[in-house]
Amino acid sequence: MLIAVLVACHASSPEVRPPADDTGVSTTPPDDTAPTDSTDSTTTVPTDSTGTDSTPTDSTPPAPEFPEECSSIYDPDVLATVSLTFAEEDWAAMGRDCRNGAQEYRPVRVSWDGEEVDAMIRLKGNWSWSCDKYQWVISFNEVDPDARFHGLRKTIIDAPWYDQTFLHERMAFPLFAARGLPYSCVNNVRVEVNGEYYGLYANVEKPDREYLERHYPDPDGNLYQAGWELETNEETGDTTRRDALYAATTAAEIAALINVDETLAEWAMEAMVPAMDNYWAGVDINYYIYDNPDAGFEWLPYDLDISFGDAAYTSGDVIWPESATVDPITWQHSGWGKEALFMTLLSDPAMCARFVEEVAAARAVYDPDAMAVQLDAWADQIAAAAAEDRRKPFSTEAHTYSVAQLRAFFQERADHVDAWLAAGGQCPVRW
Repeated sequence: MLIAVLVACHASSPEVRPPADDTGVSTTPPDDTAPTDSTDSTTTVPTDSTGTDSTPTDSTPPAPEFPEECSSIYDPDVLATVSLTFAEEDWAAMGRDCRNGAQEYRPVRVSWDGEEVDAMIRLKGNWSWSCDKYQWVISFNEVDPDARFHGLRKTIIDAPWYDQTFLHERMAFPLFAARGLPYSCVNNVRVEVNGEYYGLYANVEKPDREYLERHYPDPDGNLYQAGWELETNEETGDTTRRDALYAATTAAEIAALINVDETLAEWAMEAMVPAMDNYWAGVDINYYIYDNPDAGFEWLPYDLDISFGDAAYTSGDVIWPESATVDPITWQHSGWGKEALFMTLLSDPAMCARFVEEVAAARAVYDPDAMAVQLDAWADQIAAAAAEDRRKPFSTEAHTYSVAQLRAFFQERADHVDAWLAAGGQCPVRW
């Protein structure tokens, strides 16, 4: 099942479902070929004056399944060309923005594989900030709040200098989908600026209102970036439950406010990958939480560009050589440290045991062989665009090496987690 999810991350779930348009509404025509028995003389079918069957029908559309389909701009089988056209003064202003560390929206004309739309665009990045190769957030609704492009308000155009494969996010998010967790849709795109090829990027769905509508029957809860900044319902601004969550000091208090099953499963999948720059590792900026009205707070994966370790150096070596063998519970980012909520919840023996079970469930969908097959297919898809990208801060040879390294990493991580699970004794946690 996993390889099917990896091949079609834009599908709504690992199960096969009817195709949908960009709004997530099924476009499969109804089946009106059901057999009837015309010889049954005891049944009277009402007709109108023309002889047409006038039996009332249930016109209520079926309830949507979740998650719904991704927007078509994330089609994994398409390497789209995204052409950005700037006025001379706006392109010059973006250069000043980069030098000054500013993230101000600038007007841009976007042509997405020939489909044109006016939009706004700003620079993106923290540690990944680079003025040699910009990264962007494209906003389709910055001027008109109701405007959408293929159902989207925004999309992220990402190419951090430390992902020499261009594929970390593309390989990571489908694992969350395979586990039945919220995830961002992602593929790759070629970007042109003012008519010239600029570089290869990951094209990543941003968590926002449309993301919530794709994943949840009730999308009206509060969404918080980095667990703190309110991204929806800003006009109400009621953060009472968020404040109560961060004021909690016991596992029982935390459990009363969160969706324990989803949260432990999300943290466990980050641990399995591992996501070296995300919430599980203690990094308190690269994640979202959603206060699901039906279940409580849930953690959402985001910005997974340092997944499976990373390849930040021209040699292809990783910043954290131990990435494949880090402990799924206790490892922490050296610049951050474990989050208090994580430590408090997993200090409870029962919650710790449940987390270990979730790591085992994450390992069950982490299939190194299937992942290697998909990696090779997507690496072939982007190979020419990667080679032509003269702004990438590494050589094409380093890119090729890093893809091979990533393929080997999948199996190494799986072997380590298998041994960790077999050894047992993870609980109680010794921080």
